[in-house]
Amino acid sequence: KTLIELGCIAFYSLPSGSGLHAAIANVEMIIYTGDRNDETGQIADLIVSDHHLLENWGDHMSLAGTLSVQQPTIEPLYDTRAFQDSLLTWMRSAEKGSTKARNAKSWYDYLRSTWQTKYVKGGKAFEDQWVDLLQLGVLEKSQSSPSARSFSLSAFTSIKPSAQRSGFEVALYSKVGMGDGSLANVPWLQELPDAISKATWDNYFCVSPKDASQLKIKNGQHLTVESSGEKVTLPALIQPGQADGVVAVAVGYGRKGAGKVADGIGGNAFALALMGQSQLITSGLQAKISVLKESTELAITQGHHVMEGRQLVVEETLSDHIEHPGGQIHRHNMKPEMWSDHPYKGNKWAMVVDLNSCTGCQACVVACQSENNIPTVGKRYVIQGREMHWIRIDRYFVGNPEDPDLVYQPILCMHCEKAPCETVCPVIATSHSDEGTNDMTYNRCVGTRYCANNCPYKVRRFNWFDYTAIQAPLHMALNPEVSVRHRGVMEKCTFCIHRIRSHKQTAKVEGRSLHTDEIQTACAQSCPTNAIVFGDLNDSKSKVVQKFSQPQSYSLLEELNIEPRVRYQVKVRNTDKLKGEQKKHHGEGHHA
Repeated sequence: KTLIELGCIAFYSLPSGSGLHAAIANVEMIIYTGDRNDETGQIADLIVSDHHLLENWGDHMSLAGTLSVQQPTIEPLYDTRAFQDSLLTWMRSAEKGSTKARNAKSWYDYLRSTWQTKYVKGGKAFEDQWVDLLQLGVLEKSQSSPSARSFSLSAFTSIKPSAQRSGFEVALYSKVGMGDGSLANVPWLQELPDAISKATWDNYFCVSPKDASQLKIKNGQHLTVESSGEKVTLPALIQPGQADGVVAVAVGYGRKGAGKVADGIGGNAFALALMGQSQLITSGLQAKISVLKESTELAITQGHHVMEGRQLVVEETLSDHIEHPGGQIHRHNMKPEMWSDHPYKGNKWAMVVDLNSCTGCQACVVACQSENNIPTVGKRYVIQGREMHWIRIDRYFVGNPEDPDLVYQPILCMHCEKAPCETVCPVIATSHSDEGTNDMTYNRCVGTRYCANNCPYKVRRFNWFDYTAIQAPLHMALNPEVSVRHRGVMEKCTFCIHRIRSHKQTAKVEGRSLHTDEIQTACAQSCPTNAIVFGDLNDSKSKVVQKFSQPQSYSLLEELNIEPRVRYQVKVRNTDKLKGEQKKHHGEGHHA
């Protein structure tokens, strides 16, 4: 008679063909435990406000069998109650409520009792073991080896190619940042450029260049796609590498009641899905496409998509790399110039980015935004080129436009030895530190933007508007270690200078020397492939020293002779198909 839903978005993510919407009419009472009146909350009889994960206790088991305890890190901001406490309250009032549930005063007591009887046994007193568990976070020796899984190639013999279909197919996919849309109200994720299309604040139908030519459509022109008895209208985006005859669209958009950020952004692509016997079918769906006259300008953060023969992302084949690492890099014999070198008696900070490891996931972009209180500007100003990200991931297409390869390159402030931004600032707001970082004195900046004009990497951001008026409780997301910049100043990467200062202070208090490899910038810490390495060039044992001097490392735009403190390592292709395409000297157009 009663349906209890725990924070799910089934009424958004399941199509009408699933039968859920019709079956729900047979339920006498619907109780929704969530944090907002979204699609599910709007059909519920009661909404029970649940704690946020950071406000609640819990426990988890990893796939490997490791047990861990989830501890609250903040007091509840609102008058909410943990869902587990609600369950215990309802179980106490039930006639057949368990004895354990009746005796537990709260969810915290129930959790402790469970761990005491099932997991933590023997040895010292439970209270001491519980304190040790909370300090460590996980239960030692709880990890078990995962069982070996067999795989049989004979399973493929039953797969037969489908009959040739006429017309188009539609395929649904999820973006790295947006996922299924459960966190669509987070503006950081809305403004995070898609790894391939580089578009933000919208979803769209990806169409191949050939199909776009046949349909006579342009970027942003609206398409109506009908599949599974439902229609969705969205702008089109011509996407190199998209399969002919297939239109692809991201899910996670078109929310209703998710919040003022997510509501009304894009369309709900889940409506086009087909419900199978036990799963949601999201690809291979026959579709009918109608081209409309209306169009929408898409917010795309990168307007040029090929390298035009410039030495930006350097590639070499595996055989070439084994024979001569870095042989495809065109080295410039730079002559001394008028500026003298900076002396570094202490630290000399630097960074190396391994392009062979970077997957373009952009975890570093969001981590940097969170760490450094970087504001989001919205679709309108992204279109005007006023996005504020301190680090961006440039994406280039390589090879045949019909079936191109992708290469990614994180771009941030290079902290140049002979920084061209420093020489043009009339008030010395940007200056060189005695540790090699290019620092910004925000209170001194008057907003001339000369530095941005003189930066060849275009990594400086100017905050045209006041983003400091943040409504509570969103101000709690700000990092107190980093200043919040007011309107009219230039911003850029600082190599997370506040982290460097914090580690130095910690080492001083503990009476020890600083281990430079213990310092990680936000981007390096969040990179899942460890593509970013940060450290001190004056520390011979530092990892960055080893990578900085390797033959496959190179400086971006080395010919400018500004000596950037960020270097890149070549991307190695595990194939020889670059043979005959790539010239040894950039400028001869091997990526035209």
